Amino acid sequence: MAVPTLLTVAELKSKLGGPVVVDGSWHMPAAKRDPIKEFREDGHIPGARYFDIESIKDKTSSLPHMMPSAAQFAQQVGELGISNDDHVVVYDTVGFFSAPRVYWMFKAFGHNKVSVLDGGFKAWKSAGYPIEKGDAKIEPKEFQVPKLDETKIRDYQQILRIVKDSNTSTTIIDARSSARFTGAATEPRAGLSSGHMPGAKNVAFKDLFDQQTGELYNDDQLLAAFSRAGVNVDELKKSESASKDVVLSCGSGVSACVVYFALERLGLKHLAVFDGSWTEYASRPESIIVKD
Repeated sequence: MAVPTLLTVAELKSKLGGPVVVDGSWHMPAAKRDPIKEFREDGHIPGARYFDIESIKDKTSSLPHMMPSAAQFAQQVGELGISNDDHVVVYDTVGFFSAPRVYWMFKAFGHNKVSVLDGGFKAWKSAGYPIEKGDAKIEPKEFQVPKLDETKIRDYQQILRIVKDSNTSTTIIDARSSARFTGAATEPRAGLSSGHMPGAKNVAFKDLFDQQTGELYNDDQLLAAFSRAGVNVDELKKSESASKDVVLSCGSGVSACVVYFALERLGLKHLAVFDGSWTEYASRPESIIVKD
């Protein structure tokens, strides 16, 4: 049975006790926030458990929070009390930041019964709904080892081939801020050049949701944000195919998933995330970097 990709807090409140709710909060190191501590001490949606992007990752990689193996994902998700049959609802404390990353991870591993909570914990608290504190109470379940849908993920070598191909039919959209994209601002990770990949478009993830409420913008507002960046969503939908896909990138693969989610809402199907994103791209000497 299909589930909605986006749920309002009122809809989740009416379903509480049914879906498995997960807090997928993550913050940039510069924010100096501890999402696990906040989950315990500041509270969470009743029944929620914490999905740790910094733990459910490829622990053999030096890059931040890269996609784990299917076996590792299955084990750690099962330990969170999630089965293959469960409807998973993901939220974060910003509103619309890291929850789409968790959403994309489930989708990439073939778990389509997953939704994002519009506005996240911010909207939940604003509505005056109850919260609970302390550690989550979890009864582990079996999550059968899934198969990664490789159409939803891109690696560095694939990206390098795209940027070197002047006739490419792939559209790359970068979710970082305009200043980092143009090279006017430095990257938050030391030693990395700012700038962008040749031919990439820039749609900053913060332009896709209301900064006050944390809620995703409506379809017309989303289309306008993409249009301002020179991305014609309607044209992409007309021409999209497995060979004419859209690849999303950002600093480390988190906020790219906000753009992924927004484009999926607008009807695009051939979407992929560059998992290593700019952290990997800018650290490789063979990369071509544009500043303008």
